[in-house]
Amino acid sequence: MLRNRDAHARFHDRLREFAEVESNPSAGSLLLRFDPADAGLNARIRAEIAALFGEAAPSPAQPNAAPERRSNAPVLNARAKWEINRVAKIGAIAAMAFSIAALRSSRKLHAQAGALSVFLMLVHVAIHWRRAFR
Repeated sequence: MLRNRDAHARFHDRLREFAEVESNPSAGSLLLRFDPADAGLNARIRAEIAALFGEAAPSPAQPNAAPERRSNAPVLNARAKWEINRVAKIGAIAAMAFSIAALRSSRKLHAQAGALSVFLMLVHVAIHWRRAFR
């Protein structure tokens, strides 16, 4: 939402009255500098955030609250993704080398090894798709 330049500008203008604001609309980031001694300021800033987004902001007791999941699909932990990615990368390189070596013996074997290499590279991209397509 904050990468939308209009919404970012509105948000920046609304928060400027409460705190010193540094922003980067292309990254969708805002840096707020305010006096922590003002006890009511935190609540007022949270109220402005909730008004802009139309939903409650995370409470101070849960500043890093995880967003709700939208599907029931299983989520792999970081270690499992690392292992799958490692096997996919090594397998893709080995399959490509085998595909090139198979050129001298059989077109069918070359095509099968090439298809395996492409499949394994797609597994690698599927694991890193969020970073790859930003």
